[in-house]
Amino acid sequence: MADGREFTLDEARAALRVVRSTVEALQATQRRLRAVKAELNSIGRIHLNNGVVREREMRDLRASQRRLGEDAQHQIREILSSGAEIKGIDDGLIDFPTTIEGVPAYWCWRAGEAEIAWWHPRSTGFSGRRQIVEP
Repeated sequence: MADGREFTLDEARAALRVVRSTVEALQATQRRLRAVKAELNSIGRIHLNNGVVREREMRDLRASQRRLGEDAQHQIREILSSGAEIKGIDDGLIDFPTTIEGVPAYWCWRAGEAEIAWWHPRSTGFSGRRQIVEP
């Protein structure tokens, strides 16, 4: 927890409404970065096997990789500035620090879930998720 901020459940749900689209954008950026890296690797293998060097294509792919990396860093900073913690980009796993009955914990959300409906002690991680029981 970078800044020591803790969230009530309502605050975490409100923050999620703000960052949900950024999490989805970050996931898309991650997929595009992997595709560019795979293409760069493919072209590199062709070159190593005495293929024709496709310098312009390599230059364009590297520029795209830099732009996507910058986009990802911006998206990560935006999510972190909300007080949320990114636990997994591929799964869109986002935690919001809290304390539940004296236990340091996280309100836990994964992309695809409608809202925050889970929590877990900080000591257990995702595998210790428990459904939120609201009064």
